Amino acid sequence: MARSEPPGVTFATVYDEHVQEVYRFVHRRCRDHSLSEDITQETFISAVHRTDDPSTITIGWLITVAKNKLIDVLRREVRYSEKIRLIGADADAAIDADLVERLRVEAALSQLRPDYRLVLTLHYLDGFTVPALADHLDRSVKSVEGLITRARRDLRAALDETGDAEHQGGGS
Repeated sequence: MARSEPPGVTFATVYDEHVQEVYRFVHRRCRDHSLSEDITQETFISAVHRTDDPSTITIGWLITVAKNKLIDVLRREVRYSEKIRLIGADADAAIDADLVERLRVEAALSQLRPDYRLVLTLHYLDGFTVPALADHLDRSVKSVEGLITRARRDLRAALDETGDAEHQGGGS
């Protein structure tokens, strides 16, 4: 046997194990079924092209690829809507400002420390209460409250940096 692949790990098993999670991740952010399916498909195609050893593909890598593909689609839509606006057409249907903001928050979250990112995601996106988070993280309620406060402060700072960079780049 030419490969040292663990028994039973194939691209099909990796796909079966992670496809729903990747789809949910994308759909939660864009709320578009067709786009979510397309990005999920492209993510797994990237995985096939990335390696001959499917056991090296992790859910973290798949989610990162999916997020980057979604950001690329959004950037194309923004450029398209700007062109539409420049020729005087109605661009309202071409861009979803809510999606832009969600992806801006995603980008800011990705800059945070892993524990901050985790607590904010579990609390605000997945709906964990502070006591449930304390139990899940094996910490006290006060400790989790402090962690959320510090994480929100750093998220605000990351969002401010992103906003400042956009304003500086767009104003020149």
